[in-house]
Amino acid sequence: MQKLLKTFLALGFLMLSYTVIYAQDSTQAFGFVKFQYAYFLPSGDFEDRFENANSIGGELGLKTFGNWQLSVSGAYLFSNRVRVNNLLSDVINSSGDAIDSDGELVKLTYELRGQSYFLKVGRVFNEFLSPNPNSGILLTAGAGYFQHKIKIDFRDGTVFQLSEDRLKGYDRLTTGIAFQQFVGYQFYGRSNLLNFYAGFEFIQAFTKNRREYNYDSRSFDTGNKSDYLAGFRFGWVIPFRKRRSEEFYYY
Repeated sequence: MQKLLKTFLALGFLMLSYTVIYAQDSTQAFGFVKFQYAYFLPSGDFEDRFENANSIGGELGLKTFGNWQLSVSGAYLFSNRVRVNNLLSDVINSSGDAIDSDGELVKLTYELRGQSYFLKVGRVFNEFLSPNPNSGILLTAGAGYFQHKIKIDFRDGTVFQLSEDRLKGYDRLTTGIAFQQFVGYQFYGRSNLLNFYAGFEFIQAFTKNRREYNYDSRSFDTGNKSDYLAGFRFGWVIPFRKRRSEEFYYY
């Protein structure tokens, strides 16, 4: 994780200090930042625990004169569609509520919480659907880190069986390496504010349950898992470039 944070900081410094130089073929080199949202459908072991998931995040990167891109991305996954099954059957009543230390009913909520980080490389192919040489079909691939868990929450009361330490036996904290692919379209306009991209993203994560022992099943969970996500991602892009439209050719 420390190496990943250092990479983020290094790319951020390069992006902010990068001076744009214009080539005669009218492609540009510049740093960029992306703000993005994705909606994923799960499969594999991830589907056994969660349904559809949302993702919001950001990306820092550099685009070259040859339309190659190198970037680092980070995203936060969330959803309230969790397959709890009999996760807390030894704690809750038939209505799904727990009882606090005062004998009052406590309503529980279950949510997905996760995060991902990727180092990506990609290229813009401006031979198709390209209003300018810096826009076109975008393909990227990356490798990184993937994490998810079940967040069990309750607003009021104190439930002894669900203290902070004991929750770790139920939350299924799962982490591992992951790979990412994206295919879509990226557009850069004349304005630094009118730039976007959209397309389909795929994630394959190879993970393990880091808690190892599950309280509900009273068993060890040490096997390898395969988590798959496929969905649609779109975002807003801010390029860091000098505005010299007379040297930025359109056709």
